[in-house]
Order: sequence, then C-alpha cells, then structure tokens
Amino acid sequence: MAANVTEVLTSAHSELITACSVKLRAFRFGKVGYSSMRKMGILTYHYSNNYGGVLQSYALYKYFKLLSIDVEIIDCVPSSYKVDSVINNVFYFTGLRKDPLKINWEDFIPRVFFARLSAKRQFNKRMVRNFDLFRNLNMEFSARVDEKTVNEIIQGYEAIIVGSDQIWNVGQRTKPIYFLGFERFDGDKISYAADSTIAEVSEEHIDKLRRELGDFDRISVRNKHSQKFVETVIGEKPPIVADPTLLWNFDELGRGFMSDRDPYILVYVLGKDISGSNRKAIEEIKRIYGDLKVYAIVIPTMKFNICDYADKVFYDLGPEEWLDMIRNATFVYTDSFHGTLFSLKFHKPFLAYYAEEMRATRFIDLAERYQIGRYIVSSVDEIEAKGVLYSILGRSFGDR
Repeated sequence: MAANVTEVLTSAHSELITACSVKLRAFRFGKVGYSSMRKMGILTYHYSNNYGGVLQSYALYKYFKLLSIDVEIIDCVPSSYKVDSVINNVFYFTGLRKDPLKINWEDFIPRVFFARLSAKRQFNKRMVRNFDLFRNLNMEFSARVDEKTVNEIIQGYEAIIVGSDQIWNVGQRTKPIYFLGFERFDGDKISYAADSTIAEVSEEHIDKLRRELGDFDRISVRNKHSQKFVETVIGEKPPIVADPTLLWNFDELGRGFMSDRDPYILVYVLGKDISGSNRKAIEEIKRIYGDLKVYAIVIPTMKFNICDYADKVFYDLGPEEWLDMIRNATFVYTDSFHGTLFSLKFHKPFLAYYAEEMRATRFIDLAERYQIGRYIVSSVDEIEAKGVLYSILGRSFGDR
C-alpha cells in the first residue's frame, strides 16, 4: 500500500494545477490589467459537522494559500440547513428514502422520534463547539450569507471555485447554489473534484443544469460517476482529479490525542453493517491482529447500538481528534470515503467496506483509481475468500 500512497500524493498536485491551470497561474502571478488584490472564493460544504467535509475544505484552502493565492471560504450556509437535517434523518430512519411502499408502519412513529433525536444530537453543543473552533482558527471566511443573500457578496471575487464533496446532488434543496447559478457574476467559475451521487438526469432538471454547467470556465470531478453526470448534461467529459485531502499533509494538525494508548482497532462507520455483520468483521480482524481494544467513532445520526462491540465509543470528537484517531490506530475498519483516504494517507492498514449502492460507486472508483481493490469488500465472506487481512499483514495465503 505504501507505494500507492507515494504515487497518489505525488499526482494530486499536478492534477489540481492541470484542472485549474490557466486560472491558478493568473491568480498567482497576476495579469496585465488586474490589481494585486485579486481574490478567490471557495464554495463548499465547510459548514457541516462532518469530518471529511470540513477537512477537504481546509485542505483546498491551505493549498491555495501555499500557492500564494488570496483565498477565503464563502461562508454560505443554507437557511434550511437544520430543518433539512431533520427531514433527511426522517427519510433515512423510516425507510421513506429507500422504498415508501415497504415501510413498517407499526414502528413508524418511534422511528420518526428517533430521527428527530438523532438530528438533535448532530447539533449537540460539544460537537458544534469543536467544529466551529476548528473552522474559526484555521480558515478565513467571508461574511455569513445564505442561498439568497450570497448574491450580495460574489462580485468581490475574481473567481469562485466550487468543490469538493457531494455538491452536485440534483433535487436536494440545499444544493442549487453549488451550480453557481448566480443572478450576476462576472468572474471565473471553476469546479474542483465536484461529486454527484447521481448519473441520470431527469428532463425536469436538464435544461437548467445545461445552462449552469455550460457557464463554467473549467470543470473537474472526483470520480467516474460524476464524470458521467457532467457528460450527460453538457456533452463533455471532464477530468477526474484527486480529493483535496490528498493535496495536504495535515502535519500541523493534531493534539496527540490517543497517542499514549495501547494499540487499538479504530471503527469509523457511517452507514449499514457489512453483509455478515460488523461484529463478525471485527472478530476476523482480531483473529489476525490479536485481541486489541476496539474504539469506535460514531456520527450523531447513527443508531445508538451500532457499535456495541466497541470498548469505547466517541460521539463528539473535533476534526483534529478524528485525525489523531486514524493517525494513531493500529488498524482502521470503515465504510467512509474519507476514512479510507486518510488511512491510505497515513499508511495505516485498513479494511473498507460498502453495504449501500450510494457508497459502492465511490469505493469501486477508489479501488480502480488507487489500486486498493483488495482492501475494499462488501461482505464478511469476501474477507475470508480474498485473504484480505493476511495480505495486509504482508503474509502469503500459505501462512494461514
């Protein structure tokens, strides 16, 4: 895995420069007729209390700063952000999002209550404080705006770069702003590593999207799924580039959290259990790595008992503590895109899995792009069949 890490990190820089080449050179070295006060704005999911979302925002911001570009995060937070979180949780926990016709109506009300409780936990005071502190200490922001008032500040930018993360999900109410369909903007429109969870576009959206994406000066995306989405809309295939977290080493972040602990297995799970159960997967890991402690990081919208096999569960870590948990782990077990990338980045033995179609497309793309397919599975049986854990230890299958 280490050889792949070196290749991935080496190529990330050139991918960003290529994806935004003309525009970045103009910002760095200036153009005739432009003042030295040119400013770039980054429009992304910086506001979500989500580790990957915040850290990809930070990485892109820091990398532009390293290139001597005057840049800030456009502090655009959708007015319906908290309401949408509650609604999304209701759809997830009740089954409305997947198949409304197969809902178990007998426990529908308790599930709605649990969804509301989960959303409330997402905005618990300690977690909000941790994320806000990280953002305020490490990034520069514009004045706070929402999807309506953002038009009042955009003329202050020579260029706006949108990305990364899942910003191009058509039909969700918080997303249209990320297609940069402003009332009026005279600067450059650029996307970097934009992501969409859908590839098919309905007739209802196609014309509007064609106008908005067709107005971009440069477009790059994070995976093949998003590439197909853009090609469907405007008939052009954009380049696929590295996630921003691969542009930055994060050495300046971290507080030594967990550094004095005994070796441990880190579990960072966002969605459903692997086929065969996460408990059995952890038992397999312990069988090879020994009876290590199991520490789990749980996002507030997860079920309370999803990590009942863990020795300790962390519910409200800040971004730096999250980084330290991965950095100091002996082994990482995750279904998270960014959990996988940071494991790769920090040279950590890991096992990633997917149990939902939404995550499958991202992981299949990662497997192909970075040659890590051996360490991405969809079932406990596949762990056994591939001999994955022995491979990670560097043993041959004959050592079994």
